Amino acid sequence: NLMVKVPEGVSDEDAAFATVGAIALQGVRVADLRLGEKVLVIGLGLLGLLTIQIVKASGCVVVGTDLDPKRVQLARELGADAAVVTDPALVEETVMNLTSGRGADAVIITAATKSNSPTELAGQVSRLKGRVVAVGDVGMNIPRRVYYPKELEYKISMSYGPGRYDPQYEEKGIDYPYAYVPFTEQRNMETFLQLVNEGKVTPSRLITHRFPISEAE
Repeated sequence: NLMVKVPEGVSDEDAAFATVGAIALQGVRVADLRLGEKVLVIGLGLLGLLTIQIVKASGCVVVGTDLDPKRVQLARELGADAAVVTDPALVEETVMNLTSGRGADAVIITAATKSNSPTELAGQVSRLKGRVVAVGDVGMNIPRRVYYPKELEYKISMSYGPGRYDPQYEEKGIDYPYAYVPFTEQRNMETFLQLVNEGKVTPSRLITHRFPISEAE
């Protein structure tokens, strides 16, 4: 259940992104996106930049934000409809301009910080009855004054799909019925590699260094 066939058109180097790509994909699935929805991705590290590409492949409008200007620029190059350096006022202005003042349909948090700022920002820019999904390890002290008036939904994405942390699935190889659980962690990896094969996600753009196995530690 933890292995997938690599499509012929996908390099080994790109295939090495299968697990982390499936984590990004699962966050998008938990967000339950619909064609044409407006999505904000907070945090443009490895997961965030993969998420940007997957959201675009889903037919949605996507905005990215990060503290690092280089990551913001790369997000634009990878297809983000807009990307800005993280400043709450600027992020809110950008989202509101792209949503006719309604706010984001969904916010996916792929940042890694002990701060509660991403959770607060996500609530501020969400539309009424919007959805917030935490993929990254961030502070989750949900501010009632922000979330309550909008009746927002806050979800946590658990790694790379159903089957994770289940010894029956991961260790004994017992799969879930496709009719009831169509996208397990294995099938999420398959889907991610298909997106790579179709050129909708380009992991090679995210590679900054290469090291031999002897220097892995």
